[in-house]
Amino acid sequence: MSAYYLHDGRNEIGPFSIDLLRKQKLTRNTPIRQLGSDNWLPAEKLAPLKELVAPRKIKKPKDVIPAVKEHLADWQQRKPRLLYGILLLLALIAGVSIYSITKTHSKALPQVTVFSHPQVAVSRPAAPAEPVKPAEEKKLPVVAEDKAKTARSRWNKLISATNSNYGIGFLGGIKDLSVIVSNRTDFPIDVAVVKVTYIKANGGTWKTVPITIYGVPPHDSKEQSVPDVGRGKKVKVNIQKLVSKKMKFSYTEGQKVRNPDDPYVL
Repeated sequence: MSAYYLHDGRNEIGPFSIDLLRKQKLTRNTPIRQLGSDNWLPAEKLAPLKELVAPRKIKKPKDVIPAVKEHLADWQQRKPRLLYGILLLLALIAGVSIYSITKTHSKALPQVTVFSHPQVAVSRPAAPAEPVKPAEEKKLPVVAEDKAKTARSRWNKLISATNSNYGIGFLGGIKDLSVIVSNRTDFPIDVAVVKVTYIKANGGTWKTVPITIYGVPPHDSKEQSVPDVGRGKKVKVNIQKLVSKKMKFSYTEGQKVRNPDDPYVL
């Protein structure tokens, strides 16, 4: 049996039997020599390897021609439908173009103004105007000036200040004391200042304290508590100031009389 060597470009490899040589990666130009020979021949020159390294012929598929024929037949069937679609598209484009041209032309036409006959207004005699009644004068409420003046002149009989019961300490001092302002007029008293005088056991005055009371209603009274003190045996109260806006009344202890007829008018 013949033996062969092959050369891979760097080394000589072998020996191989023809069957083993067929299993190697051979190309058409792989150098091969037979055992006992020094001549290197390309693999395609050796008869046992010629079929192995010869270029393979590409076989044409037998079904290519029938497939082409089938495709052409299908195209022939779809050709009328395609042409119909193209014609329909062209007709649609033409219709849109005609509509656009017509609309543009209609806008360019001048508008015709239609004049109407003027309407003649027929005047009618106006109805006689009704006589305007004079507006009734509103009667203003009469201010009870006389009543207020009477209350101002008699204030010391209608307005009074008193003290409540109170406690006295063993060595002196006043506790639980309140001041009461009574108003028997028809007008509210806005401000009432009452002077509280603390009297010592010997009858002398220890001190005086003003107590202010706000908003005494008419025909009513109002009470105000007084802080406890550590001296004094008894107290005395008297009105120091009075103000009533509705009565137009103002009194201050010791004030000078400006109007003898109505000395306490505001």
